[in-house]
Amino acid sequence: MDENNNILALHLVELDRESNKVVPFTQEFRVHGFDIYWDSLDPTELTFMFVNHQRTGDGISIFRHKIGTKYLQHVKTVKSPLLYAPNDVVAMSRSTFYATNDMRSTSRIMRQIEIFFGMAWGHIVYYGHEGMFTTAAAGISYPNGISRSADGNSIYVAASSEPSVNMFRPASDGTLALVGKTVFKDFVPDNVSVDTTTGQVLVSGFLNTFEMFRYNHEVLGGTSARPAAAVRRLRPLAYPHMGFAVENVLSHDGTLLPATTMATLQTKRGVQRILLGSVMADHIAICQAGSRI
Repeated sequence: MDENNNILALHLVELDRESNKVVPFTQEFRVHGFDIYWDSLDPTELTFMFVNHQRTGDGISIFRHKIGTKYLQHVKTVKSPLLYAPNDVVAMSRSTFYATNDMRSTSRIMRQIEIFFGMAWGHIVYYGHEGMFTTAAAGISYPNGISRSADGNSIYVAASSEPSVNMFRPASDGTLALVGKTVFKDFVPDNVSVDTTTGQVLVSGFLNTFEMFRYNHEVLGGTSARPAAAVRRLRPLAYPHMGFAVENVLSHDGTLLPATTMATLQTKRGVQRILLGSVMADHIAICQAGSRI
């Protein structure tokens, strides 16, 4: 969505190797988290990476987009036994990324037990230039949203079951070293968004976990649940081990946008506003930054 609230549809395409022509994307496309990478060396192109829950196995689908066109052209979809429960992805280059595996369990019952008891069984995987997956960090309680700092030197991960936001420093081999964290009270973080211009870190999350679970369980059949949500702004403190200074940006009772799962900043004619989204909603909410909700 641009500054004038215009929503542009991008069409998925792929290159047919036999005819060498661009055709509609033929793979299954069941999206969860995604990220967009912009390279200053080629400012005319964007790289999109999507968590794709295909029935043949979870993967990360990578597309390239020429700015000004209406197409996302498929580059490749990568899969691995290490990528068994992907939730979100953050691009580090046009071909490398980190992805969160939110839980170790794959069965429905065991996943519910893992969530209920807050087991620290999730981990983060790295896909490097060599085309190989490796484990970058482990022992995390439901690693959920993931994002990189504006300078690219830090990785932020929402650990929903702790609940906390962790700061990692990537090494040259792709491993992640935990250097700081902030643990929340009465707030469960879901996704992390970084404004590349200001460096601000916005974290969207829930204020009533059980109401959120009830909403997700009942929404398709109709529900009265309206999970309250909030957005926190994090500012890294002077030393990483000190974590973040936390500021409440907005909160709402769930009627604005039920089960708000993401928040991102957008500047419209020099004025900042916050765009709110939900994985379970067919619309977004727009809030002027600084306004009371």
